[in-house]
Amino acid sequence: MTRMQILLEKKEVQALRRTAKASGKSYSQLVREAIDTVYTSRVSEHEIARMAGEAKRGTGIKKFKDSKSFLRYLWNL
Repeated sequence: MTRMQILLEKKEVQALRRTAKASGKSYSQLVREAIDTVYTSRVSEHEIARMAGEAKRGTGIKKFKDSKSFLRYLWNL
């Protein structure tokens, strides 16, 4: 890991503190998760192309029993 120093607005710090307290996670962990969510793809270019091809063909369709199952699947990609 690389150590970095950033400046945050007051509202950002407050939101970070609230979320850390509610989740039991550290500030650093929350920042890493946010960066990972926005800037790091968990799916390779090849996998994206494969899924796009399946979508066009209508194959590889997944069915979910409810929205929570669907969201869980998305977060695990």
